[in-house]
Amino acid sequence: MQEKIPSNASFPLNPDKDGRQIRGDRTRQALVESAFEEIYMHGFRAASLNDIIKKAGCTKGSLYHHFADKHALGLAATAEFMGAHIKELWIDPLAETADPLTSIRTIIGHYAFGDVGHDPRLGCPFQNLTQEMAGIDEDFQNYFKNLFEAWRDALVDALKRGERNGTVRKGIDAESVATLIIASHQGVASMIKATQDEGVGHTATSAFFDYLDSLRP
Repeated sequence: MQEKIPSNASFPLNPDKDGRQIRGDRTRQALVESAFEEIYMHGFRAASLNDIIKKAGCTKGSLYHHFADKHALGLAATAEFMGAHIKELWIDPLAETADPLTSIRTIIGHYAFGDVGHDPRLGCPFQNLTQEMAGIDEDFQNYFKNLFEAWRDALVDALKRGERNGTVRKGIDAESVATLIIASHQGVASMIKATQDEGVGHTATSAFFDYLDSLRP
């Protein structure tokens, strides 16, 4: 059955890292994985369906059995890899922490030292696609908006929890701080891609850690 991903689709759980079936379908998983890699390397508009099919080791008929078109496949790849990445690295850890500043520091450290599953010199996959598609495709734009809101809300909830627990200074504007954290993180990713210099990220991370420390009681 072909998939038509709604524009208000939420992001699912992290795809299985052992390569087992997503929703019981190996072919579908192979297509989504291949699409993610192709989109990351070339962008959505330049991504080649023929190359995606070849890399997935399937046929064009298999592609259209699972997805109505390239657009639906791209949205699935966005949700199941890029959205799941934000959920796994940010949203889930923040939902459980009593010390959000330490958790945020740990998360940023993963990015600073390349422990996030992609080459930072190629840019953040989510940011790359946001810059390409948000202004020209309503379905992608709505998905990005929903994901950014979920990301920001997770930070806001964690910061407010930290205020109650005494690990975050009382009286901060949690919404503004959360927005700044995301904007700073995405900005550093853009600078690393533009300069092809991971040292930019290390320098920014040091300053960012100082900022986080300023939010402590």
